[in-house]
Amino acid sequence: MHSAASKALFEQQTSKLEGLLLDERNWRVVERAFPILDTVFRHEGRIALRVRMQCDDWNEQPPSIELMNEAGEFLAALPTGSNVFNSSSHAITHRPFICMAGAREFHTHSSHLTELWDNYRSRSGYDLGGILTQVWHAWLKSTP
Repeated sequence: MHSAASKALFEQQTSKLEGLLLDERNWRVVERAFPILDTVFRHEGRIALRVRMQCDDWNEQPPSIELMNEAGEFLAALPTGSNVFNSSSHAITHRPFICMAGAREFHTHSSHLTELWDNYRSRSGYDLGGILTQVWHAWLKSTP
């Protein structure tokens, strides 16, 4: 995808991440500048989760999703109780990763090479806000 088109789509989709939506979900956007969408999830009784989406080549490629603590340090262990958080080392990133359709790490993992991003990217819920929301829901359902 042409970088200008990728940037325009990124900006259109992330422009909705502000105001009341962030307040209601208790999200804080750390950075929203193409190609980075960096967001912190908070919820009472839970350790905050920082989710940085690397959106280069959006939406030709799904975002790469990095998981960190609120200070921006990569997590060595992930929340448990959800099959979305995979604590094993990804072959490319060598870090724990998000294992769900819509995450680059999922689509490049040897277990999911037949689950092509092209089969998902035009579906509802697979825009940037939708992918971020899916990660948030998995985090809320996980063991704190």
